[in-house]
Formats: sequence, C-alpha cells, structure tokens
Amino acid sequence: MASPPPSSAPVPAPASAVAALPHWTVPVLAFAAFGGLIGWRVGASPVSTVLGVAIGAAFAFAGAFVLTTALSMANPHLERPAVREAAAKGFLLILPFAILALAAEILLGWKASQVFSSAGLMTAFGAVGVEVSRRGGGKLRSMLVPTATAFLLSTAWVMLSTIAAANWKR
Repeated sequence: MASPPPSSAPVPAPASAVAALPHWTVPVLAFAAFGGLIGWRVGASPVSTVLGVAIGAAFAFAGAFVLTTALSMANPHLERPAVREAAAKGFLLILPFAILALAAEILLGWKASQVFSSAGLMTAFGAVGVEVSRRGGGKLRSMLVPTATAFLLSTAWVMLSTIAAANWKR
C-alpha cells in the first residue's frame, strides 16, 4: 500500500478549548461566579445565589457593551468587530481572578469576592487596552478608555454588592 502524496495545503492548528467558545462566554461566566458568590455569602436561600448569578451575568454583558462602545468611539478608524474581538480576548484575563475568588470563598472561607472581582476587572480592562492598541488603536486612547471604564464599572460592582449585602442579611 502506497501512502497518499503529501498535501501542500497547511494543516490548521487545533483550536484551544477557550478559543472555541463564543467571544463573551468566559467573562460572563466569571462575573456570574462573582455574583453567585456574593449571593451565596449574603443570602439565606438558593434564590439569592441564582439572583446573584443572573445579576453578575447581566453586569458582564453591560460592561462589555459599555467598553466596546467607548473603545469604538475613541478609535473610529477600527471596525467594531475588531474592537469586540480584541475586548473579548483581553477580557479573558478575568478568568484567573474568578478561579481565585471561588477557591478563596469556598475552600478557605475568605470573604474576598469583591476584591478579586475589582482587581480582575481592572487587570482585564488593561489587557483589553493592550489588545486594541495592538490592532492599530491609539496608544493613549486604548489605555485611558479601558482604565476609566474599569474604574467606573468596578466602583459600580462594589457598590452593587455592598447594597446586596446590606439588604440580604441572613
């Protein structure tokens, strides 16, 4: 048996598991985990955990919309899908913070989900700025817009979780 002649077409590299997911799946799941942790910590029933997951996921979608809109306005020469793709790639950096928050809350008993969510949001949005500038965005605009957006959203998230903690006492 003769083997078939080698093909001159390049063999595509296997896609990673994370790359195969839709753009915003990982950040939405990360913020759903943050919201679920806050709901689990302060609530007296599973309903508060489910509500926290829903609020966290909604917050991730809102944050993604605000960030991509602000970056598109700051970099009008970039196409919106390119900005969305860069933002989704940079926002993947929130995943380690969500894993650390889950481990800290569940395994160690720390009440640190707010800290990990805020730090993760600031770090991930900084990575988004780097990704946008790599794709041709203005260097200063691509860093200032995500930093300002992350500051506002991080503040809103901490306030929202503090209000939840004050109103959902066990």
